[in-house]
Amino acid sequence: MKEHKKRHFLVVAAASRGARFFVKKALRQGHDVTALCRAVDDKAALRRMNDVLENTNLTPDGIATNNKTGKLKAKNSNILKPETYAQLLKEDKSIDAICCFVGVTKTKDMINSKNTLYTDTIQAIVDGQRNSRWVETLYHGSVGTEGVPGKSLTAWPANYNMLSNLVQVIFPIFKNVTKSETILAKAQPEGLDFIIFRPAALKDTPAKRRYAYVFNTTGLNSEKLPLKYAKRTIGREDTAEEILRVATLSNDEKKQWYGQGVYLVDMKDNYFKIFKK
Repeated sequence: MKEHKKRHFLVVAAASRGARFFVKKALRQGHDVTALCRAVDDKAALRRMNDVLENTNLTPDGIATNNKTGKLKAKNSNILKPETYAQLLKEDKSIDAICCFVGVTKTKDMINSKNTLYTDTIQAIVDGQRNSRWVETLYHGSVGTEGVPGKSLTAWPANYNMLSNLVQVIFPIFKNVTKSETILAKAQPEGLDFIIFRPAALKDTPAKRRYAYVFNTTGLNSEKLPLKYAKRTIGREDTAEEILRVATLSNDEKKQWYGQGVYLVDMKDNYFKIFKK
């Protein structure tokens, strides 16, 4: 069993449908987690997280587990305020990564051109680190952004049809996701190591572990990942598992991931028959 360096993740929107998989798997791997979630106070936040995790069913295998479970803390702190992150990073020096799972779930929020949840959250995370210290930042973003973060555009992967690009007109929230990536990219020269994950359309299904990834730009016949063999979906559990896998790579292995936008997508069966892993 591979031994993982113990980490302490500060997880934003920790009770969300994708984050709960990440938190539960991280704890089982022996990592500590400080969870930020909505509640009336810190005690209620911890109760909420424990209830959420108890009702989160994990697909067997997939990650190594540790004999000693990690410690879980929870806060009801405002995720849109830089002071939240600055204070936590100053008070607890063991926190060495921020994992952001913030996202909109309601159609009314997606069609609201004034909704800036993604940029507001990421700006607060970056400013909070500026006022305290830089830590590795892992961002569960969204499909709909193509290119190197900071120079990216709101656009859909190559295996989506042309009508998919109308989504950015119907749902302007996707442009806000792209803008939020630029905030991280601008902070990179100051010392911020970040990785952005762009999962395909998310599903609530057990982990299949039949996905692949490509950095920044997609293509139907790309040598790195030919999307003609890809679906347009991926499970939330698979996505969380991949984020945790990357987060626990060695420093040398992780260098190539910093500054990248990583598209995650389920692959068709013929991909695995043609391209042996």
